[in-house]
Amino acid sequence: MGFILYVISALLILTGIPVEAQNASGSVLVIPVHNEIETGLSFFIQRQLRRAERENFSAVVLEINSNGGLVTAAQEIKDALLRSKVTTIAYIKGRALSAAALIAISCHRIYMEAGSELGAATPIMLAGGGVQAAEEKYVSAFKAEFRASAEARKRPVAIAEAMVDKNHDSIEGLSKRGEIVTLTSEVALKHGYCDQIVASLSSIMRIMSLESATIEKAEPTSGEWIARWLTNPNISVLLFTVGFWCLIIEFFIAGFGVIGWLGLTCLALFFGGHLFAYLAGLETIILFTVGMLLLLLEAFVVPGFGLTGISGILCVCFSIIMVFGGVYTAMTAIAQMLIYSAFIMLIIYRWGPKFKLFDKFVLKEQMSTEQGCVAIEPNQYDHLLNLEGITASTCRPAGIAKIGDERYDVCSDGDFIEKGSRIVVRKVEGNKIVVRQIKAD
Repeated sequence: MGFILYVISALLILTGIPVEAQNASGSVLVIPVHNEIETGLSFFIQRQLRRAERENFSAVVLEINSNGGLVTAAQEIKDALLRSKVTTIAYIKGRALSAAALIAISCHRIYMEAGSELGAATPIMLAGGGVQAAEEKYVSAFKAEFRASAEARKRPVAIAEAMVDKNHDSIEGLSKRGEIVTLTSEVALKHGYCDQIVASLSSIMRIMSLESATIEKAEPTSGEWIARWLTNPNISVLLFTVGFWCLIIEFFIAGFGVIGWLGLTCLALFFGGHLFAYLAGLETIILFTVGMLLLLLEAFVVPGFGLTGISGILCVCFSIIMVFGGVYTAMTAIAQMLIYSAFIMLIIYRWGPKFKLFDKFVLKEQMSTEQGCVAIEPNQYDHLLNLEGITASTCRPAGIAKIGDERYDVCSDGDFIEKGSRIVVRKVEGNKIVVRQIKAD
């Protein structure tokens, strides 16, 4: 009998049908999915799912309380959950909104505490310092992710799509066209998006006939905690921006010192965190380094701005796209970088002159008459207006003219004037004398 059960279980696994937790015993792995959904969390969950399969855990419980996060991270977690051969359970304790909703509906079972919420998954993007709904193509792509998960887990597809796109058909007893669907625990239970409302994890264990199973809570390693912190979108964008500007300031102003090492440290943390989480490879660092070198060549070696500078900018931008895992996410990150950069430039403009670091760009030395410095009176040449003279050199357009007994630096009002030509002073602007040739009748 035992052998027959073993064969049946093996066949279910091979055909992709999850073996229900009731037919298994042993351990249950609980994975916390709290706060923001980001790339570090994606790496952590994928590693734990592989471990659960390798060590034959009876079930994996994702304890969810999150308002969402990165779309790309949620997509990676969704794919891992749909591939998982271990029974996966979403235990919603509070909220599973936006990206977290996709994770929840990708699990085999969904249990919710009373008062919990599921849905509200319209993707958003930065715009003008605020947020707005993403473009239609991004909404469509994210809606397809929800549809695929709902189909895989045999849940109502129309409700899943309505969580993402407000332009859906009215759903009787639930929502009208133009409304994004967010399900409370009671509504989710009624419409097939909650298997049962529970009070605690022990209630789920009892429902799944796993009272005797050992519960193990997955804890990130210290390295994973650091990687999650460093790959947090806000932290990683700030690290990159500060590192980039520190290197720019160091190369253009101060040689290489403390500011340069701070910049390298920030960039090392930025790329190191993504490398640890397998979100970027060495090719990304190489591409970024090549881009920076090309920009330095453009600034210090190659005159003007051309192919070298454009290539450097493209290399840096592509490295950012590779790190953040897609054009949409990279565009959002670059928009944040521009905002931070504007703030940094404002700080430099406002407080930069007070620091010695910027002395080569700011004139702080006072020049007094005691030191032999004499100021030029602004109206000292006004008496020359309309006087005639002779050019002592060719004016093309600047030259020298003799007016009366004195020689003056003059400038033609546009025409080329030969040496020895008669001129008249047409305009005086400070210490600039503008002359015009007197044509012979």
